[in-house]
Amino acid sequence: MSAAQQDAPASKFADYATLLRAARRMFEPEELERLVPRARGGPRLDEVNGRGAAALEPIAATEAIAYDFLAKGGKYARPFITLAAYQARSGDDRLSNSTNGSTIGSPADPLADAVRRAAISIEAFHKASLVHDDIQDGDEYRYGRPTLHIEHGVPTAINVGDYLIGLGYRLVCRDTPVLGAAAAADILNKLADAHTKLSEGQGAELVWRDSRNKRLSPAEALNIYALKTAPAFEAALYSGLRLAGPAEQYELPVAQLAKHLGIAFQILNDLQDWHGDDFNKLTLGGDVLGGRPTVLWALALEGLEPDDRRDLEILVAEGRATPAVFKQIRALFQQAGSFEKALQLVEEHRRKALHVADELAPESLGRLAHHLIETVLQQPAAAGEACRPLAVPAR
Repeated sequence: MSAAQQDAPASKFADYATLLRAARRMFEPEELERLVPRARGGPRLDEVNGRGAAALEPIAATEAIAYDFLAKGGKYARPFITLAAYQARSGDDRLSNSTNGSTIGSPADPLADAVRRAAISIEAFHKASLVHDDIQDGDEYRYGRPTLHIEHGVPTAINVGDYLIGLGYRLVCRDTPVLGAAAAADILNKLADAHTKLSEGQGAELVWRDSRNKRLSPAEALNIYALKTAPAFEAALYSGLRLAGPAEQYELPVAQLAKHLGIAFQILNDLQDWHGDDFNKLTLGGDVLGGRPTVLWALALEGLEPDDRRDLEILVAEGRATPAVFKQIRALFQQAGSFEKALQLVEEHRRKALHVADELAPESLGRLAHHLIETVLQQPAAAGEACRPLAVPAR
């Protein structure tokens, strides 16, 4: 990595749309198997004529389901961040040029492919967390299709999630000869740190959800968000930078940027939950009835008078997912100003993230940070209108 060990001048390769397409391309079945050959082989899940995992050789089934889940669904924002951070710091545009980082007919580029596999590892960890979260939250849809545990059963889904975690670590570890021992160790350490923080955040959410005391402060909700959402952004950014050279000077600003980006992103996700989400869970207001500690819930508890707060707690405790119940809960959220206050929190964390981005060098990295803030925190029309009454579809 001799050429990649030093900061490059501001990269002229700032076509993020091209790089995003390159990130998505890595998860097309043929390219995914080129970069990460399946050890067990056999047919892919989409090649068994809808017969499912039962049509696969038993030992190969876990691998096939995991690869299918990696290849379908999602925006692949996190692997894009890794590729873009590497490119921004190194000035190396091979990742966004051709499929395998070299010209047609020539051998694959070992360094470019090692960077790609590190980016795939970020997505493997993310997808593993989604599999486990969907089980713990009882969600039935992901990416507009049945969740893995609905389709294959809870035991198989848990096992596939575990497999994806192992795959994520393996992808970085096995490229140690190309990346160098120090770089591989630093990236693995950051991945492990993100993994444990995510588990702590999810654990806090589960303990709160299962307790009898539903009182939650906005600060407590934001702390859970910081643990659950920010580590994946931090690991994705740091890994890309570390692939381009030593990155000690980036650890603090990257952590700060990821924290504000992650918190604001999760708040916007909560707002989206009140408008349904055809792309993701196909539910409306499901988080609050699922007992999850959202900042909207915390803001409502903080802003309502005691009688209204008690009414809200009773509605949620009864858990009846009907249009009338959603309408009552939304009205109480509006009465407390939850939607407006949540959008104010988004803007507060956006401003803090922009301040960090303004201080980043080289200029190409700061430009990338600004791009991420504007795209990751792009408010959907539904979220921006969250404070207005909405029609609740019949269920």
